[in-house]
Amino acid sequence: MKIFLSLVLFFGIFFSGCDKNKVIRPSGKVVKVLVVAPFSGKDKRLGDQSMLGLKSAKKMKKYLPNGDEIVFELCDTKSRLSVAKREFSKIVNNENIVAAISFMSSTNMVSMRDEFKKYKIPAIATIATNNDVVKEGGYVSQICMSNHHQSLVAAHYVRDEKLMQYVGIVFESKNRYSVALAKEFRDVFIKIGGKVNFFIDVGDKKGLEKLKNTRLKNTEILFSSLNSTLTAKIFKIMHNKNWDISLLGSDGLLSDALEETPKDITLFDGIYVVDHYAQDLSLNKRRKTFEKYLEKDGYKNSTYALLAYDGYQLLRYALETCPKYDKECINAVFQDSDVIKGIAGNFSMLDAKVKREIYVDKIQNATLHKEVIIY
Repeated sequence: MKIFLSLVLFFGIFFSGCDKNKVIRPSGKVVKVLVVAPFSGKDKRLGDQSMLGLKSAKKMKKYLPNGDEIVFELCDTKSRLSVAKREFSKIVNNENIVAAISFMSSTNMVSMRDEFKKYKIPAIATIATNNDVVKEGGYVSQICMSNHHQSLVAAHYVRDEKLMQYVGIVFESKNRYSVALAKEFRDVFIKIGGKVNFFIDVGDKKGLEKLKNTRLKNTEILFSSLNSTLTAKIFKIMHNKNWDISLLGSDGLLSDALEETPKDITLFDGIYVVDHYAQDLSLNKRRKTFEKYLEKDGYKNSTYALLAYDGYQLLRYALETCPKYDKECINAVFQDSDVIKGIAGNFSMLDAKVKREIYVDKIQNATLHKEVIIY
């Protein structure tokens, strides 16, 4: 009897292993997924880096288990909301789109949110962190952390991990993302017992001069929600003033710096950032393969590309769960899902918001080095 059970167990494991490596035969059918992104204009880097990540993810798993192939229909927003709405409606009215992935910024994604609901197109937002991207009963899910989540991580890192009480905050009033994140961080930090010494808009020369003339008092760290160009200017001010304080930046800062301010990349050494990943961890086979594809295009350290991979994994999971590709079913899975294998770690979806690990990293030699992981 024991021999019989052993044989049953052996063949069960054997055939199970064979099934995992089963070659998928193409069915000849395609599933159309819309990619809404700025492939031109001021936000072009968001679309380009994210799309490279999406293409690399597809190379790793081209077909669904039933042999159907995911085909991407591209909608270039040209970094303009009016273009995004026009091109979006044009495509969804003429193509059988079952779902969408968005690489748009927070500002445009919030404005486009109701368009997805209007046309009943379930969408995954990979880089839009604004709290209002997701709305109850909507059709947009957020696979990146929200501003609120990022602020919680940043504030508790400063207060609980670094044991610092006094911060200064710099932001750019013309950038909605910058303003929203700076205010959110300020409110959370004060709520947990921290003190804000100054809150300065440095988006113009007047603001930069104000920062230069600001007395640090007992300020221990500077929180910045600025883009890479303004961050480089701030760091030069800090260097010239011999300010011996740390700087904590927001997600995607290194990805932006590598493309927007490559000549000043050494200025970013030592800056702390809240991000979705770190580069100095032990990489699993999946991530090693993915990054090999990215390296060919020079974007190994792109947070946007890595988030695109996770978006593709959630998309595949939804399409596999909904074999008839019913949009209501897909939207339900986008909003609430079981554990998904992401590029750095597992994640899940709850009420259209992602549940995942968040990193505080330190930039060194154009690489994100893990300081701490906070869920």
